[in-house]
Amino acid sequence: MKMLDLNRIKARILESKRLKYGGYATVVTIAFIAVLLVINLVVEQLPVKFDLTKNKMFSLSEQTLNILEKLDREVTIYGLYETGKENAWVEQVIDQYRAKTDRIKYQAIDPVRNPGFVKQYEPEEGEITTGSLIVLSGDKYKVIDNYDLINFRFDQYTFQPKAESLAVEQQITGAILYVTAEKNPVVYTLTGHDETSFDYLVSRQLRTENFEVKELNLLSAGQVPEDAELLVIHSPRRDLTTDELRKIREYMQNDGRALILMDLQAKEFPNFQSLLASYGVRIRPAIVVEEDENSFAGNQLWVIPAMEKHRITDPLKSGDLRMLLPIAQVIEETELKKRTLEIEPLLRTSEKSWAKVNLNSQTPQKEPADLNGPFTLAVAVVDQAENYDRDSRLILVSNGRFTDGELVAQVPGNLNFILNCFNWLCERTDNLEIRPKSLTTPMLFMSGADALLYSGLVVILIPLLVLGSGVFVWLRRRNL
Repeated sequence: MKMLDLNRIKARILESKRLKYGGYATVVTIAFIAVLLVINLVVEQLPVKFDLTKNKMFSLSEQTLNILEKLDREVTIYGLYETGKENAWVEQVIDQYRAKTDRIKYQAIDPVRNPGFVKQYEPEEGEITTGSLIVLSGDKYKVIDNYDLINFRFDQYTFQPKAESLAVEQQITGAILYVTAEKNPVVYTLTGHDETSFDYLVSRQLRTENFEVKELNLLSAGQVPEDAELLVIHSPRRDLTTDELRKIREYMQNDGRALILMDLQAKEFPNFQSLLASYGVRIRPAIVVEEDENSFAGNQLWVIPAMEKHRITDPLKSGDLRMLLPIAQVIEETELKKRTLEIEPLLRTSEKSWAKVNLNSQTPQKEPADLNGPFTLAVAVVDQAENYDRDSRLILVSNGRFTDGELVAQVPGNLNFILNCFNWLCERTDNLEIRPKSLTTPMLFMSGADALLYSGLVVILIPLLVLGSGVFVWLRRRNL
């Protein structure tokens, strides 16, 4: 009887201990969950957020922050979204702008319910698509097309577009610079000689950086317009007329700026050569061939040029960006030139390069008449004549195909080079340096030893720790 009572007492004590520890565990668990909920609610209300993404997807760049700090007028951003179909990615970036300054306002407008509002901002040649942004300050506005906010590429296997990078900050900051600037540079591209148009990627980036690009036919125009900041001549297939040459000379003598891209031609262009000779340079129609294995890509005629020190090329060198020039020609300095000229090479070939002079030659080998390198492939010229209010500038590149769509898309240095040329010629110091932020998931590269180490950690060590802790808890409870 006494033994039975003793067992009952032990059982009650054990029961009370289990109830006690179980109650403690339940209370601690509930308290822990409650604390987590409170912390989560408090943190959600705090304005401080941390961007832990590798490429700072949800953070503004230093350049944007500096622009917002100096912003002295109100800017309104309208998002054209149907109600309930707003773009969370875009609005999250806009929220970053609003958090940094109270001069940025944002409002979502339903284009279906407010067609009259959208109509007043539509261009003559088209209509604004849903998902676009309108950036407005005073009477000046800029429309950012929905398709310019995200960069796509086509998958070579599925032939379907795939989002590659987010350009929201790049586009919005560019638009803010545009609507708040007193004046934006006007660029005229020469037509009438079968010139090549800039590829879409180049044209879009020029618009993003607020260059207003117009066409100019000097056969019908009396002169280069007075508002021209820059004249671009892109790969002409016919020579200038004498009258056109006169008009361009008059423009250049009045502190003009010109960018000339010349592709290889089978015939001479004497009027173009005369214009170039005014700046102490000329094009030699000879095909550059590279012998240095590090200075060409696949084909010896596709040159990877070395970059000389200059404001145009320095950013490319610091960013380790290469260029690729297909079928380049030789640029030479003339023997006679004005003392006021300052000629600076931008791109050069290697010491092992040579150039084929006979364009009709049937042999790919070097011949006795061919030229020995190195050669200049691009040059920047400044004319600092005393009677000028400011200097006259010219950039000559012995190839225009480097701005083709495929090359610009695959060789970032090509796009950056042409943009830097525009900015240097127009003397712009507020040029946009923000680049799209990648949406692709970076690949994880792991050595065999690392793979073995992490496999052992995940497959063996962590499961043993979990099993050991479980056995420990079970033994402890059993002895209670």
